[in-house]
Amino acid sequence: MANQTYKAAIASKYTNQPSGFTIADLPRPGLTTATQVEVEVHAASLNPIDFKRAEGMLSIPLPEPFPLKLGYDVAGVVTKAGDSVTRFKVGDRVYGRVDSKDVGTIAEYVTCDASTLAPIPPTVSYTSAAAVPLAGLTAKQSLEKTGLKQGQSVFISGGLGGVGMFAIALAKHHFGASEIATTVSTKKIDLAKQLGATRVVDYTKEDYTSVLESWADATFDTVGDSSSYMVAKPGTKAVSVAMLADGNALDNFRNGTVPLSMIGSVKFALAKKAVAAAGWFLTRGFRAKGVEYAYVAMNSDGEDLEKSFNPLLADGRIKPVISNTYPFTEEGVQAAFKESREGHATGKIIVAVKE
Repeated sequence: MANQTYKAAIASKYTNQPSGFTIADLPRPGLTTATQVEVEVHAASLNPIDFKRAEGMLSIPLPEPFPLKLGYDVAGVVTKAGDSVTRFKVGDRVYGRVDSKDVGTIAEYVTCDASTLAPIPPTVSYTSAAAVPLAGLTAKQSLEKTGLKQGQSVFISGGLGGVGMFAIALAKHHFGASEIATTVSTKKIDLAKQLGATRVVDYTKEDYTSVLESWADATFDTVGDSSSYMVAKPGTKAVSVAMLADGNALDNFRNGTVPLSMIGSVKFALAKKAVAAAGWFLTRGFRAKGVEYAYVAMNSDGEDLEKSFNPLLADGRIKPVISNTYPFTEEGVQAAFKESREGHATGKIIVAVKE
C-alpha cells in the first residue's frame, strides 16, 4: 500500500521567525479532479510571496486555515495523472508554479492542476527548472504588458533579483530589446552584463533617475519604486509587480478561490479603498508624465512557461542564477526562509527535496 502521509514544510501560525517553519507529516491528498496530477517533488524554489504569506501579509485578500503549506514553484516527476490529463503521463519530468489553492511545493509531493505545468527540457536539472516558474512568468508577462518590441529600450529595476534576472534575459532573447538598463550594487555589475544588460547603473553611486531620465521605451519596476516614472519616455507604458495601482489588485490575490464570507465583505472593501488611496498617491508621477501605469499579477500558465522558456533553457541562453540550495530538513527550510526574508540573495533560493 502506498504511503498515506507525506512530509511537507509548514507554518502553524503566522511567523516572521525562521523557527516558525517546521516539517510535518500530512495526509497525502490524492487527485480530486480529472485535470490534476500528483508530482513527486525533487526541487522547489522560494519567492518573496512565500515569506509574506507566512507573515500574514496576504491574510486579508487570501485568508487560509493553518497549517500553511509552503511553496509555489516545483520541479519533479508525475506520479499520478487524472483521466482528463493529456499533456503528461506518469514518469514525466515537469515544472511549474502551482495555483494558490494547491500551494505547498516544499514537500515530498504536491497535487496541482496539469495546466500549470510544463515539461522540463532533457538537459535541464530539477534545480534549474524549479528556479524559473513564478519569477520567470512574472517577468515575461510584465514585459509583455509594457508593449516592449524588438529594437526598443527597456529599463528593469533590481536586475539581479529573482524576477529581474529573468526579465533581463527575456528582454534580450525573447523580446529582442536593443538596449537593456538595470540597477544593481557594485559587486553585481559584471553579472548583470553577463545576463544581457547593456547599461548598468550602480545604485550605490548614482541616481538612476538622473542617469536614465526619459530614456526607456518600456519600464518594468520589480522593487516598488514610485520614482521609476522618471526613466520612462512620455506616452510609454510602465508596469510594476511590487506597487499596487488600485484596490482592484487585491482581487488578483483572492482570484476567486477565497469566498468573501471568509474575509468579510466590509473588511475587504475597506482594504481596497486604503490600497486605492495609496496607489493613487504613489502613481501620481506616472500620470503627470503621461506614462500609462499598471500592476501585473502573474498568471500561472504551463503552456506559456513551455513556449517562452523551454527553448531558451534547452540551448543555454537562459541559465538560472542560483543563490543557494538548501536540504529538505527543518534547519534547511528555516535557513532558506531566513535568506529570502533578508532580501540580499543574488538569484533564486532552492530547497532540494529529493535531488
